[in-house]
Amino acid sequence: MIRVLYAAGDEAERSAVAAIRDPALDISFPAGVKEIEARVAAGTADVIVTDFTFAAGGFADWLSLWPLPAVLLVNPGADPVRAESAVRDESSVFLLRDPGGEWLRYLPAQIRKIRNIRESISRHNAFLSLTERQYMNLLQAIPDIVYMLDGNGNFLYLNESIRNLGWDPAKLIGQHFSRIVHPEDVAKVSKDFVLNRYAGTVTGPEQAPKLFDERRSGARMTRNLEVRLVHGFQSGDPFLGSVNAYGEVSSTGMELPEHEQLRVGTVGIIRDITQRKERQKKLESDLEAKEILLKEIHHRVKNNLQVVSSLLNLQENAVNDDGVRGVFLECQTQIQSMAMVHEQLYRSMDLEGVEMEPYLERLAEYLSGIYEASYRGVEYRVAAPEVRLDLDTAIPLAIITNELVSNSFKHAFPEGGPGKVFIGIHDRGSSWELEVSDDGVGFAASKSPPACGSEHDRRCYPSFSSGLGTELVSALASQIKGTERKADEGGAHTYILFPKQPD
Repeated sequence: MIRVLYAAGDEAERSAVAAIRDPALDISFPAGVKEIEARVAAGTADVIVTDFTFAAGGFADWLSLWPLPAVLLVNPGADPVRAESAVRDESSVFLLRDPGGEWLRYLPAQIRKIRNIRESISRHNAFLSLTERQYMNLLQAIPDIVYMLDGNGNFLYLNESIRNLGWDPAKLIGQHFSRIVHPEDVAKVSKDFVLNRYAGTVTGPEQAPKLFDERRSGARMTRNLEVRLVHGFQSGDPFLGSVNAYGEVSSTGMELPEHEQLRVGTVGIIRDITQRKERQKKLESDLEAKEILLKEIHHRVKNNLQVVSSLLNLQENAVNDDGVRGVFLECQTQIQSMAMVHEQLYRSMDLEGVEMEPYLERLAEYLSGIYEASYRGVEYRVAAPEVRLDLDTAIPLAIITNELVSNSFKHAFPEGGPGKVFIGIHDRGSSWELEVSDDGVGFAASKSPPACGSEHDRRCYPSFSSGLGTELVSALASQIKGTERKADEGGAHTYILFPKQPD
């Protein structure tokens, strides 16, 4: 039943209304405003029907103050503007009293309609109220600081997380955002301070200054702006916060006519990154210490290998057998090639791998000096641009390169120079290819004994690589999952194809 209070018309009209037979309507006729107030307060009324004559014409002007929907009856010739202003509520209507009384037929339908509209609005408002409570509860549960600013940068809302910083959210309402920012960091959040530095320059979206009071949205919104926040009612180190500010938004959450003259505001989140930054600094410090330690280890390994090489050199000078001395020399160069790998690592800016081009340059220079290549007119060239190998690959490849380059310097040019030796690493897609080649006599001719200059000429040493050296190259190539290929055209050419290390 719809409980209707009929506060309009004369006795004849009330009698006509009372005669309406509609099972959904329970119509009563209050004697005055006090009775209506009592019924509304008791919750025993759903709809009011009135006109401009009830209560000396004043009651109709109060309709917007009543919590019930209303049907306002107006006579022909009444002021439509006054009628419209009296029923501003979207669930209220006005109905024209036509002289023939046809309006009585439409009255029940109008009562049911506004009752349904009011129920729909009430349900919608209840849903909005529930959603708002859930939204506010969610904001209060978020550990990050959530805030809303008006168009002037003053706080409209702060969740309870601001208390962790020693501030009472209620006492910050109406104060400027900079109130909680460390004085030295105010410039980071104020375009008045910062934009002058960018005057006349085109920054683009990526390099644009991150200023929350620029009111920018989309790609230009403020993201991850790090500022220090000061404590409120407690002492302590500044709180390091990361600000994400969504500018150019209505502070009310929706565009309403009554807010058209207000500047757009900002909704933002401040996340505490103090501990994260401290951990990051500690990790960077630990990483730097470990890199220093690792470089020191490589330095010590290099020194120890050079000590071994020096001991072998002393032993070489203590023997007279040329074959044994040749073995000592081969061992020295192999050890030195490994020592150079560790030296290259500790001299490098990082320890992720060995830059092969400078390493091969130093190895070739060292071997050229050992075998007096420059003196004999033999030149070398190295090409391995942007090739970086891990230690497990670099050391076997260093020994392979040492063996192949030594063979070229010793055996490719038995009559002396001029001659050329090439050492390079080529990019073959998923693999690297080491190439050591020369324009000497080739593999077959180099097996003959070399020409000797003097008793201590190192070219006179028997070829260590003719047997064990060849096996060493093959074994180390297999260790790095490589394949060996040789060509004997216009000199000796050796190729080692091996897979790239995974990224």
